[in-house]
Amino acid sequence: MVHYEVVSCAELGGALVREGKSLTSQQLARLGIGAVVSELERVGERLRFKKVSGSGPESGWVSAKLLSKCDAGKAAPQKYQGKSLLAQAEAKILEKGVPQCLKEAGKDGPGRILASMAHLADGKTTQAAEAAKEAQATLKGNKEGEASATLALALAELSTEPKVAVGHAMAALSAYKEVGDKQMEASTLTAMANARLYLKELSVGEAAAKDALRLFREIGDTDGEEAAQITLLDILCAKDGPAAGAATVSKEQLAYYKAKGDKLGEGRALQKLAMSSAKDEAAKYAKDAAALFVQAGDKKAQAAALQTAALAQSTDRVSAAEEALKISKSIGDEAGQVDLLIGLSAVLSGEAALARAQEAQALAKKLGDRSGEARAKHAAAVATLKLEKSSEALELAKEAASILGEEKDTISQACALRTAASAASAAEACELLREAVSLSAGSGDRRAEAAAKLQLAAALLAFEGPLVSIFQNRTEAAAVAEQARVAFLLLGDKRSQGRASHLAAQSKILLDDFDGGVEAAMQAAVLGRSCGDRWLEACAMRTAVAGQVSKGCHAEALRMAKEVKSLFHKLGSSNIEEAMDSLIQQLEEVLPKIHPNPRVSVLPGP
Repeated sequence: MVHYEVVSCAELGGALVREGKSLTSQQLARLGIGAVVSELERVGERLRFKKVSGSGPESGWVSAKLLSKCDAGKAAPQKYQGKSLLAQAEAKILEKGVPQCLKEAGKDGPGRILASMAHLADGKTTQAAEAAKEAQATLKGNKEGEASATLALALAELSTEPKVAVGHAMAALSAYKEVGDKQMEASTLTAMANARLYLKELSVGEAAAKDALRLFREIGDTDGEEAAQITLLDILCAKDGPAAGAATVSKEQLAYYKAKGDKLGEGRALQKLAMSSAKDEAAKYAKDAAALFVQAGDKKAQAAALQTAALAQSTDRVSAAEEALKISKSIGDEAGQVDLLIGLSAVLSGEAALARAQEAQALAKKLGDRSGEARAKHAAAVATLKLEKSSEALELAKEAASILGEEKDTISQACALRTAASAASAAEACELLREAVSLSAGSGDRRAEAAAKLQLAAALLAFEGPLVSIFQNRTEAAAVAEQARVAFLLLGDKRSQGRASHLAAQSKILLDDFDGGVEAAMQAAVLGRSCGDRWLEACAMRTAVAGQVSKGCHAEALRMAKEVKSLFHKLGSSNIEEAMDSLIQQLEEVLPKIHPNPRVSVLPGP
């Protein structure tokens, strides 16, 4: 494949790129000087390209007069070349693998550092620490070598002795500052940040991660920058919660790329921000990202952003998803079309949703994309379930879960199992959901785990069978619902927290814990009101009424029942309103029988 570098510009701001080979076709954006492209097609002086590196559109047509042939080495994005012994050891492990590096590791200082890092990559921290100590002894007097050995020791002791690791890292940091190695200075700061995370010293860790990020950006080490960003994200998630932590990191990236004038980077940061935001905000961020991707000429990213907007926004969802698919087809991105078709299926309904899911399934099969095929099959299961074809949906969802399990995609597998549970009988649903909970917990996705527990609690309450099994399931439902409630509290999701509280309330009342049930139901009602979910509020209040009746508190039950009747009247639910009216009449009949005689006042004697 022939590669070219942009060496001159006919127009201010870069080499103009057009959508087609004709000079009258639509203008896209400009390739910056130094950008490297690969040739896909050539017609006279017009060249169709795919960008390899640099700023500008990912593909399009440009004048060949502005390009100069370059070698394949320049076509590959250049990684930052570290000079330290530790950086060289890491590079060698990436190139040759752990077994080969352990064979090649000598008894000298560099060899011991290589052995230490190879053992660490293999998860053997004890051997890694021993090799690092040997390197320290061998390299004594060599400032940079000693620093690399000390940092290797810090990394080996990071998870087992984080306090000791901080001490080693501080010594390495001081040495790297003396020798002027900014890359290793930043790497050491990242290690210190991770150690602070283990010690729960989050503010100190955050400062170290930010310093590392600044240094990596200063020297242009993109791999190091990514590692520092991951560490910063871990710290902020531990400090502020997953959603807030992810949003903070995305906003920091957004400000950085905006200051640089990097439209593509700015768009990617906005897209990440959309993924961690609430629906209304997510739609806005995704639309803004799509606009930036248009300016940068990245149609693939534009299509992905439009899909995010389609899934997040409450209106025009179908048109946004269809536009994303159209853009993807225009650039021939078949792999991207699988996800876009799945997304389009999610915003459509009825047979149209099923047709798009089946189209995605066929395309993924053609591409040999087993994971994509399974996710498309899951989308077909969801569409089939909405068409009230439970047995077909159950079979499709189970097949999808099985393939996703083979592909090691545990998060998607758990999601497919939850869909299967929605189509299954209560007994089978419980088994499927227990597996989904286990998979979600193993993946570390706390939100998915909490959602699976919420669904499991509901399935356990719906179970019908022997009395012993019913009692056991209600007991399990109460515990699982409480776990989900706590998880959603930590995640800051009030609506789901309220739903979990409501399920816990129902479980407790059925287990004759009336006080606990009423308390949980009132908590759910308050949460429903605070997040604007009037239906949750009304249903939770109705459950609280049931608890008060079971307790024998008829006067309080009557007062609450009248309020619940009013809530369902406003919601337009006439059936429940009539049921509450009937309950009110029964309570009004019962109350006089409880206090048949007038109250007697006992007056003091003369």
